[in-house]
Amino acid sequence: MWSKDKSLILSRILTFAAAFVAVFAAFFIPTMAEWYKYEMTYEAESIFQRSSMYIPMCVTLYVCDALALTALWNLNTLLKNIGKDDVFVEKNTNCLRRISWVCMGAGAAMMIFGMWSIIFMVFGMCAVMFGLIMRVLKNVFEKAVEIKSENDFTI
Repeated sequence: MWSKDKSLILSRILTFAAAFVAVFAAFFIPTMAEWYKYEMTYEAESIFQRSSMYIPMCVTLYVCDALALTALWNLNTLLKNIGKDDVFVEKNTNCLRRISWVCMGAGAAMMIFGMWSIIFMVFGMCAVMFGLIMRVLKNVFEKAVEIKSENDFTI
């Protein structure tokens, strides 16, 4: 039988797996950038030449990888707190705030790289949109923390 505890455990396992993939992928960023530079046969027009994209792509991917690890760390903290039944607490609001800023930062990095490869502009916009959604979720949690603290003081 599936339960909320098993769901939480699965979420934490998937978070650790995603972190492992992010760390593993960091070792292959130069290879991926080289492959993308030469193997992608069709690409829409962009501001800069495709031949000059190797260094900016490596920088963008390393920045996004570091930001992904930061988001996963905060997500793990959030899941750990939920596992301890600390749901509507200030720590979780801070985790959601950091995750939203990380998503927006990754989106900004990808949109800048979009000057070399237009598809990254689309991915960047999606990341910024996800950051905005996380921001709204953070605001909901913040309000819930406020209501909970008011209720805790009411006898």
